[in-house]
Amino acid sequence: MRLRHAPRTVFNVQSFLSLALTLVAFTAWGGEPSPTTYWKVDDIKPGMKGTGRTVMVGTKLEEFGAEVLGVMKGVSPGRDMVLCRLTGCNLEHAGIIQGMSGSPIYIDGKLLGAVAFAWEFAKDPIAGVTPFSQMVEYVRSSDRRLATESKEPAENVGKVSSISPLIEGLVASEGLGSEFASTGPLAVSGGALAGMRPIATPLAATGFTPRALALLEERFRPIGLAPMAGGGASQKVIDEEGNKPLAPGSPLSIAMVTGDFDLSGIGTVTHVEGNRVYGFGHPMFSLGTCEFPLMTGYIHTVYPRASVSMKMGSPLKTVGILDTDVSTGVAGRIGPAPDMLPVVVKVKTGRYADLKTYRVQMVREPNLLPSLVMSVLVNAIDTEGNLPEELTAKIKATIRVKGHDPITVDEVLSGSRYTGMMGPTALFSPIGSIVNVIVRNPHAKVRIEAIDADIEIIPGRSVAQLESVRLASDRLEPGETLRAFVTLKPFKGERQTVTVNVPLPKDIEEGPHELAILDSTNSLRRTFRNDPGKLEPRDVESLLNVIRFQTLPRRTALHLHIANSEKGLAVHGQSLPNLPGSARAVFASARKTQDNVVRSDLLQTTETPWVVEGTQSLRFTVFKDSGLSLK
Repeated sequence: MRLRHAPRTVFNVQSFLSLALTLVAFTAWGGEPSPTTYWKVDDIKPGMKGTGRTVMVGTKLEEFGAEVLGVMKGVSPGRDMVLCRLTGCNLEHAGIIQGMSGSPIYIDGKLLGAVAFAWEFAKDPIAGVTPFSQMVEYVRSSDRRLATESKEPAENVGKVSSISPLIEGLVASEGLGSEFASTGPLAVSGGALAGMRPIATPLAATGFTPRALALLEERFRPIGLAPMAGGGASQKVIDEEGNKPLAPGSPLSIAMVTGDFDLSGIGTVTHVEGNRVYGFGHPMFSLGTCEFPLMTGYIHTVYPRASVSMKMGSPLKTVGILDTDVSTGVAGRIGPAPDMLPVVVKVKTGRYADLKTYRVQMVREPNLLPSLVMSVLVNAIDTEGNLPEELTAKIKATIRVKGHDPITVDEVLSGSRYTGMMGPTALFSPIGSIVNVIVRNPHAKVRIEAIDADIEIIPGRSVAQLESVRLASDRLEPGETLRAFVTLKPFKGERQTVTVNVPLPKDIEEGPHELAILDSTNSLRRTFRNDPGKLEPRDVESLLNVIRFQTLPRRTALHLHIANSEKGLAVHGQSLPNLPGSARAVFASARKTQDNVVRSDLLQTTETPWVVEGTQSLRFTVFKDSGLSLK
């Protein structure tokens, strides 16, 4: 009997230990506010009056008045909203202000909640307030997950069931591919209530050019962030104000990029309990568990607007990490240092320009990282001034992946796609796409250790169109060399002829064959059509190999393909080329696979001084000399 009950005893002990460990971890994070310090939603009545705290200039806390107009239950699942009319701090003129998100409101000394919602073009400063009781509830759930999850970094967990390993800009069609375009941040929950929306978070972009800012606007405006050109605080302000502790009502800055460029959201602290900080009253990205630098902030001024006014602020010093981003607010911990991704970009524009080096750190959140990498790269070349209307770019980027060989993109880019307003975005779409595939892969966690990029911008378009090809002879014997004369038409230049030689195998089959001369993009497409199994990696290493394979073909080369008559199969994603017919028959009869036929090409490349565009093909015949056949 005792033996029969032993498992239940062990289970109870384990459950107790698990609960104890969770409580210890929770206590280490600063605990939870006492319910006696904040209002329950059911106890809030219209007409109740209180005060709020926020900062309008510098770091000085100011008070404003608040009157409860009503409580709206169930505005979204598990969410209520308190409507308050605000007074004072010039809010009658400026209205509810972007950057006020999180400003606490107190009634009779107890915390009601955080200013979080507003109407655009409102005549009165009426705000939607997130009850603090619900902020605590949702953050508590996230804390429990943090206390029980593995300590492994969670920044690179694949968040999609599958993702194409095709790299935008190398194989995919023109423009941003659907996979890369879908990597923007998650939609902010909460929605609109009769036009009331979460107060947009000002996104202070320091050191970003108008083009890079437009890219950020495209990515972040739809999910409630308002990118705007900003500037950093002076060193004097940082020294004097940066060490002030976070307090309810003080500026709360959440960084995404730090260093020579800075990108930080500005909001307000709602409550501090030990080393636990609550803020915003609405999500930033609805990421759940996350890791962002938690920083103090400084407000330069309030910019009044007809729609929604905004605070213009700057981050000061990193004091911890933001680890929770839920539907009722954000929360962080004072003390820990954030784990950031180092990115170094070196830029040289023109023969006589000085080499400029930019160093930044960026968050590792996979839903943000591709967009942030793209923005930083675009910004780095824009800081050097207007780009030439016609340009050639030499780009060498190295993406260092923990536990694996690095991935290197070493390319020359030129052509109409890389001119105009969207030119810089097209230049770096392969790098952004590679980062996207790595961090959102469905196989396993992958950590990018660093990204280094060297960029040289040369005036002039170095492109040549592949116009025609002719053969020295269209009848050859096995083992002979196929000689072809390829005509290229350089941009604004005279036609040039390039001679290519392709040795034929001695065992090549007799009969008609086709020579295809392709640019790098079409060469990759043909390779993937011949061997579809390459697009079905089964683990991280095979995925990285597919990425590396796509970075190998040079855009400045002619890629010569001759179809090989031997075939194979792609079995469960594994290529088995050159299988004899008997082996293929065995696989087919056993019905062990529904695999695609794998074809192989004789492949040779010839370098040119230009970026080659276009395709050409012609046919030739292989035959054996009749005299040799009689011997």
